[in-house]
Amino acid sequence: MKNKKPAGVVMVAIYSAFSGVITLFSGFLMLMASVMPELPLWITVIGLVFTVFGVVLLAATYGLWTLQAWGWSFARWLYIIAIPLGVISIFPIYPDSEMTSANTILQVFGIVLALVIVRYLSTAKVRELYGIGN
Repeated sequence: MKNKKPAGVVMVAIYSAFSGVITLFSGFLMLMASVMPELPLWITVIGLVFTVFGVVLLAATYGLWTLQAWGWSFARWLYIIAIPLGVISIFPIYPDSEMTSANTILQVFGIVLALVIVRYLSTAKVRELYGIGN
């Protein structure tokens, strides 16, 4: 079969699709909640960021699945950006938030997964599959 996808690409695409849907849904929920007058403005801002990130991640998923070079690039950059965002999210950056062990474990897991995905997408075999030069 021509253009047979390696299992790693399939797993990254499935994980990206799942993450994109969850992120998009979370963004929509935050945007819907932000119309309540007692909620602060940062809820709206975070909701917009989540919504945009979810849409871009779903677009990257499509590009990954269809073996498009732009999809590879989008996905790689999104996961590179997710690493420092995960580190920042370990600490209580939102007003009235506090550091929890559950959040720390979740963020560390996400950081490690993003690192693994970036490393996998950067391998010569995957780069060649997407027509990316060295």
